[in-house]
Amino acid sequence: MNLGIDNRFAIVCASSKGLGFAIADSLLHEKARVLICSSKKTNLEKAKEILVSKGFNNSLYTFHADLSTTEGVKELFEFALTKSIDIDILVNNCGGPDPGDIELLNENDLNNAINRNLKNVFNLTKLVLPIMQKNNWGRIVNITSSSAKQPIDGLLLSNITRPAITGFAKSISNQYAKYNILVNNVLPGRIITDRITQLAEKKSKETGVTTDEIIKAMGKDVPIGRLGTPDEFASIVTFLCSEQASYITGNSIHVDGGLIKSIF
Repeated sequence: MNLGIDNRFAIVCASSKGLGFAIADSLLHEKARVLICSSKKTNLEKAKEILVSKGFNNSLYTFHADLSTTEGVKELFEFALTKSIDIDILVNNCGGPDPGDIELLNENDLNNAINRNLKNVFNLTKLVLPIMQKNNWGRIVNITSSSAKQPIDGLLLSNITRPAITGFAKSISNQYAKYNILVNNVLPGRIITDRITQLAEKKSKETGVTTDEIIKAMGKDVPIGRLGTPDEFASIVTFLCSEQASYITGNSIHVDGGLIKSIF
């Protein structure tokens, strides 16, 4: 299937590893031009090295930025405009906020989570929308979490910020659909990433069970019987960024092996 995004310019946030990296890799394979970014320069350089080795050096751009700050978002946007007058695709992605329940968290933790997981989505989306509107074409995909539909024990800050993005995306999708700007959310379930390892390590310390055993047990609860891979997740995101997804907007799509039991 031709996804129709040849030479489209995409920004993929937090894309030096994990889900963001897999999404960038997938978009590059579909011949999009992709700007990857990260707050960690070492990770960004490693990601660039891997992608260049795959032959993507002419369609790949990198930028070191802290998107938890308004200044970092603005700097990323301004850099993108030096590489392309059009920004066609925006993938809002960020690592999850710190785990913990309310007794372990404070107001500073909450503010940091809002800056990292909500405020940057608002600011970057606001910057790219006029460009997409002018071109009468755009795709915005927000990577949230299954916590947007079903709260996860021990992830209070995620349970707070992820559903907020759902409301934001639905509002924007309604307003901008007439400009062929489509806005969707993709909700990862248990995908094998550093985040899953972090949660498993936390539980290991609490229970004494090894991290490997906990990760293996996580897959047993999933109807498919295993954890997902970043590449499986990225394929859905890439489709939503494409011309072929031209009648899908305002939706939140689970990629979780059937883990969430809700019918809505």
